[in-house]
Amino acid sequence: MLRRPSTAPAPGWLVWAIGAGVYVLAVFHRSSLGVAGPLAAERLSLNAAQLSAFVMLQLAVYAVMQIPTGIMVDRWGPRRILLAATLTMGTAQVLFSFVTGFVPALLARGLLGCGDAMTYISVLRLVAGWFPARRYATLTTFTGFMGTIGNLAATLPMTGLLHGVGWTPTFAVAGGLSIVYGLLLLRPATAAPFREIEEATANGPVAGRRVWTEVKTAWRLPAGRLGFWVHLTTMAGPTTFAVLWGFPYMTEYLGLAPSVASSLMTLFVIGGVAGNLLVGPLVGRRPTIRTPLAVVVSLACMAGWVVLVAWPGGRPPVAVLIVVIVLLAVGGPASAVGFMLARDYNPRHRISTATGMVNVGGFTGTVVCTFLVGQILDLTGDPAGGPGNYRLAFLAILVVTAVALARLMTWWLRTRAAVLLAEARGEQVPVHLHVHRWELVDEEELEREAQLVREAQVAREAEVVREAPVPAEQRSGVVS
Repeated sequence: MLRRPSTAPAPGWLVWAIGAGVYVLAVFHRSSLGVAGPLAAERLSLNAAQLSAFVMLQLAVYAVMQIPTGIMVDRWGPRRILLAATLTMGTAQVLFSFVTGFVPALLARGLLGCGDAMTYISVLRLVAGWFPARRYATLTTFTGFMGTIGNLAATLPMTGLLHGVGWTPTFAVAGGLSIVYGLLLLRPATAAPFREIEEATANGPVAGRRVWTEVKTAWRLPAGRLGFWVHLTTMAGPTTFAVLWGFPYMTEYLGLAPSVASSLMTLFVIGGVAGNLLVGPLVGRRPTIRTPLAVVVSLACMAGWVVLVAWPGGRPPVAVLIVVIVLLAVGGPASAVGFMLARDYNPRHRISTATGMVNVGGFTGTVVCTFLVGQILDLTGDPAGGPGNYRLAFLAILVVTAVALARLMTWWLRTRAAVLLAEARGEQVPVHLHVHRWELVDEEELEREAQLVREAQVAREAEVVREAPVPAEQRSGVVS
């Protein structure tokens, strides 16, 4: 019988730290265009739609790669995938540093998205393999916290380097750093303490046709759909603001100095750090509040977009902008709730596949929002080169978030109903829920479900009694 370790061994923290370092680099590379956007537009002679195409392609590749990445991680392990990720990202950034045309630059960002796509799932897979389940929520938010270091590096330091040493040296050094970091992943693989348990419960590695069975199973779960919409609702709008359109909005539309805009983008990162420190321990101790927390954060983000859209004159003061940025910053930490749902409602051998499916949500939403903002800015822009209507562009983000929130609420209710029915049948469930008036199932339906289980149990016991062999004394009629 395989015994499950109760605590993570000391090397687990080192393994996680090395993996989280790759994620730091991924977030840095992903966010670098946020402050380099205006310079990229000047260097490559881009309009708003072309500039948004960089982020759209990068994030679209990221989204498309999520489920294949989950399958690859489940098949070959996170260390190999992280090595491929850091080498791919480094190569992409080096290529991006030398491009002078739109198409080559676009291809380089697409390659970057491919490497970026392989990082977060792999790190979470390390967490699942090296740490007990009770630490998964905390380590997920710690990983998100580590990503904010990459965000910080992509704001003020990146701005300083771009204006100090120029485009090519800045991106070439960034790419070289990723390639050198890959040396840490060349060490021989070490067996994760929780891997043996996982493969035993999975009846061996997942491969062949069974891969698609696992994908379909993860998607059919109500909790799988819920995780998808949680990630999309909380992440899409804030990420669109952070990775591309926030900096141009503040400098070109509001007229703020680049140094002030960089400081405000740094505030976005600091807000994300604070959110990670609060969200992780909170939802780790109280899993029943995870989805309600995601709903509250989504509503807060929507309130922020309403302020930017409806502010008289369309140009809110810096003090108001600070409040909006803090509200949007919490969206990233709250999106981790989707990964916790993937972890709790799937067996270990399916975690990476389910996590990839959840991750598709946020990045698909970001691609849609980025595309809409770019198109609206181009359509409403001044032919002489003035900025487009950011109020109308941000209204599109508000609409996308509202639609996603409606789907989130739908699948939340369906997930609660599935959990309540499973608990009524006596099955093991990730969380224990109380029945409310607004549930899709009521007390009577749950009692009927429990009664059916009891009747089935009685029938099985009666069948066992009927099939039991009759003692010889009873067959002969002799009573001792």
